Amino acid sequence: MKTVASVLLLIGLSPAVHAQEGGIASAYSFGGACASQGVWTQSALSATQNLRKVTLQLKDDPNCKALGNSVQSAIATLEDTVRGASDTPARVSRLSQLPQEINALRTFLNSAPDMKQQILRTMMDRSIESATLGAQVDQSQANMTAANQTAQSLGDFGTRLQRSTQTGLSMLNQVVDSIPQLDQCLTGDNQAVLGNMISSAVKIASSFASSGQDMTGSQIATTVSKLTNLTRERKYTAVLRKLNQQEFMSSMACLMEVTSESYCQARDGMRLFQKGMNDLKVQKSKNSDLAAGNPFVGYYVLNTHVPNITKWLQKIQIGVDPKLPTDATFQNKIQQEVVDFYKGVKTLLGDFNSSVATIRTLPNLQAKQNAVLKLLIQTTSSMVGAQGFGRNDDAMNFFLMSTNSMKIPFALLGIPVPDQVSGKAMPIMSYDEWLRANMENIPSFNDPVALTETIGQNMQEIIRTANVSAIEYFNRWYIVDKAALVNESTIDINYTVQDSLKAINQYLEAQKSRLATYNSNTNIVPTILDTQVRISKILKAYENLEVIGKNALANNASVTESQERIQATADAYEKLVTTVYEQFNVMQSRSGFLANRMVNFVYQDYIMLLKNKVDFTPYQEDLFSASGMAMLDKMLAMYNGNPSNVQTDLNMALRINKGNLEALDGLLKDNVIGTIANLKQIQNGEKTGFVARLDRTLEDSSQDWVSTAKDKNPTIRKVMKFLHKYSLGNLISGTWYGFKHSDRYGSELDIATAPQSEFDDAENVRAQLCVQALAFNNQNGLKELCQGVVLKTPLPTNLKGMNVSYDQKLVAYLNDKSMNAQKQQSFNHSDRICAFRDFNIRNMAVFMSLNQTK
Repeated sequence: MKTVASVLLLIGLSPAVHAQEGGIASAYSFGGACASQGVWTQSALSATQNLRKVTLQLKDDPNCKALGNSVQSAIATLEDTVRGASDTPARVSRLSQLPQEINALRTFLNSAPDMKQQILRTMMDRSIESATLGAQVDQSQANMTAANQTAQSLGDFGTRLQRSTQTGLSMLNQVVDSIPQLDQCLTGDNQAVLGNMISSAVKIASSFASSGQDMTGSQIATTVSKLTNLTRERKYTAVLRKLNQQEFMSSMACLMEVTSESYCQARDGMRLFQKGMNDLKVQKSKNSDLAAGNPFVGYYVLNTHVPNITKWLQKIQIGVDPKLPTDATFQNKIQQEVVDFYKGVKTLLGDFNSSVATIRTLPNLQAKQNAVLKLLIQTTSSMVGAQGFGRNDDAMNFFLMSTNSMKIPFALLGIPVPDQVSGKAMPIMSYDEWLRANMENIPSFNDPVALTETIGQNMQEIIRTANVSAIEYFNRWYIVDKAALVNESTIDINYTVQDSLKAINQYLEAQKSRLATYNSNTNIVPTILDTQVRISKILKAYENLEVIGKNALANNASVTESQERIQATADAYEKLVTTVYEQFNVMQSRSGFLANRMVNFVYQDYIMLLKNKVDFTPYQEDLFSASGMAMLDKMLAMYNGNPSNVQTDLNMALRINKGNLEALDGLLKDNVIGTIANLKQIQNGEKTGFVARLDRTLEDSSQDWVSTAKDKNPTIRKVMKFLHKYSLGNLISGTWYGFKHSDRYGSELDIATAPQSEFDDAENVRAQLCVQALAFNNQNGLKELCQGVVLKTPLPTNLKGMNVSYDQKLVAYLNDKSMNAQKQQSFNHSDRICAFRDFNIRNMAVFMSLNQTK
């Protein structure tokens, strides 16, 4: 099949970054940015967060808690009253007993002098107790009468029954007062309200029956109240758990994707690095073959030669680093003067074009002539006055570096300088006085609109001349060592700047031929020619330097050569830098002039080939080679050309990423298994109960046990697993196994599970998680759940390899006899880790190539 799947290399793909929607986040929302979860997933997660917020609001509704709060407050007050009534007489009674005990101890002291120390210590304790109780009784003296009355009224059972009835009526009044507020509560049930009533009644009865001596009844009432509230609380905790499950599922998938992607990128880098090292000897020859006619040479040019030139242009812009503060001040002054010049040119052009538009609308000839004269004087003043846009009086005026202020207004008009202005005739006049006096005698003023066009064209020419002067000024004073800068562009391990310019020129020549061959849109040809002319001028400057060097060698030049020859060499270096500045418009476009053009050229070339249905198949091998060469060059550039550093860095990255995957295995594997099991139930329309969860526990426990068996025969292992699964030992150990891996076997929520949509969402998400879970080293617990799972492509194609089979990936490379067992395991695990990433890339590549084949 002829396909352009490989053109994916022409386009840089970057994962979309998705912002987390606002809302109440939970501990289970940690996914981050991953390519497979876009705006739709983020929108669904936003709805999940909103549901969590609503659930918490309903759970904490103060109206639903009004009755409980009111009753609990009343009970607390009553308990304090009863406790106080019971406690106060006891304190008084004890206080009256203490003096008698102290007197008895004093009498006993006289009869038992041998126990003097113990008796004195006891007397001291009783004295302190007496002082403490005395203070407490004095503090509550104001309430003593009421307390005594309450204690007396509680003295018999009939009185207690009467008091509890009165208190119950008081409680009923508070309940009635809370009912209107309770009616506003839309969640919960009457059983919870009834439970609060029952617990309140039990508390009242227990309080008055016990009179503060035993709180068992009150504790029972509190337990009843909590148990009745448990039903309502569990309703909300179940909802919150369900919402957490949705976020956790998304977060786990995203975290596995990001972690695996990091490993796969390091793996791709290592494979590309090793391939580049193996092909190092033939790189140059392959590059020449590409330039001979491969339509994909533009890719290599764009990724290798253009950055090579751009990097050098950036060095030209920056100049040499200052060594002293005075050097920095001087360089900043030079740079500021050039910047002010270009800013002033922009302002000048804007004012000029605005004035021209106004002149075209004026009603009569006289008005237009006066407006043109005013415009001419203003333009001249901008160029020659205020030091040519400079900020300071000593700023450089680049307009006056190649001419003088007297000539500029007449150069704009396209006429010679009058003798009266130049001082050759009397009376001597300034240029503006002469123009006002002779405007009507100048023929060009008879057509003011046409004159503005003439002034505009001449102004552009003056600006171009001033621009050259600015470049020369900048190069002369800002870039001190031009020879070193130029020599740097001719020295490189891979490609010099001169080599890259030649390669680009060859590519553009081949592109012109393809445009003619396919009779394509030729609007881009003038720009191609202009770019080639600019490159040719720079290459010519390089050739001039080479000629100087060859002549020096031919003439046996010595260190004492003439000053003229030294100056000629310096001029050649300066000329090359100036040419680069001018041709690539460095002062205004910086380093992006050539890069921007080449992007357009390469993209136009690629589109032209697609439209003409060119068969790319014969060129794919060269394209892959060019890709590897480009990436290898970039790698080496990042490490200052040291390949050993590249290899060391990639090895470290691979090891760290493997460790991250191992940590992810320990952190999330059981949760992933539990999620996959739940999705399988939804897919099959099942509701798993205790027996099914127990069977899964025994199955996983047996699988772990048989994986440690020495016998590797698959048939024997199956028999061993079956016999062990329902053995008494496994029934016992399976209980501990289920506790150890409790995240795998979560309990059923009291929430109805909805079936999957007509688009088989549960099946597809299960397939995604199974393929992503291939990254886990140990697949126990996953094999049974993911057996037969296939992650299917969304594309309408029958191409082989577009789908990903869990079963096939699980054994990939394990039967490859061309490698040893260790390599089989290594390739198998790497292929499993990158299975989901490769699935996405493969589908993107094929999608790009649809309808582009013959």
